[in-house]
Amino acid sequence: MSIIKNTIPVALIIAIASIASPIGAQPIDIPTRGPIPFEAYDRDGNGFVSEQEFNTVRGERMAAKAAEGRPMRGAAGAPSFSAFDSNGDGQLTQSELAAGQKAQMEKRRGMGRGMGQGMGQGQGMGKGRNMPVYSDFDLDGNGQIVENEFIEARNKRIGDRAKQGYQMRNLSNMPSFTDIDTNGDGAISEDEFNTHQSQHRQQRAQ
Repeated sequence: MSIIKNTIPVALIIAIASIASPIGAQPIDIPTRGPIPFEAYDRDGNGFVSEQEFNTVRGERMAAKAAEGRPMRGAAGAPSFSAFDSNGDGQLTQSELAAGQKAQMEKRRGMGRGMGQGMGQGQGMGKGRNMPVYSDFDLDGNGQIVENEFIEARNKRIGDRAKQGYQMRNLSNMPSFTDIDTNGDGAISEDEFNTHQSQHRQQRAQ
């Protein structure tokens, strides 16, 4: 009788714990092809996707494809978290993610049609593509890039591109941290980063 009394509370605790655990908190397999489902991004199952969850899942997918010998082309130019966060509240809803993924797919289709209209693989093709986005350098996701992050992210990008068989040209002429940190406050803001990227694209187009 004493054994039964002692085991009942334990059983109740286990049952309650299993009910209280959010279903969405269970990791969901990340597909290597096609859009990543909302449930795979929402690691804690709270119904929203944070920037950390977004970047973590995207990084895991890139790593998985690289391990299979199929690195993601144009990954450095993939839209950032802020491109999906349409209301700028720092978290994605299911509808925001779906809308962003739809826009991304339509953009890819448009690029495919444009490339098919007589554009060969000569000069002009690929200009502005594969350029990094702000989140690639903002490693801790705090909204600013310090010099250590800048150097670490740049070195990683150079290494990743080399593994993919792409040699980055003009490495000796790449801008320094201070070139992009135009106000000299020791951190690169997203506006400073995007301004530099825009100027770089214009220079390449000339």
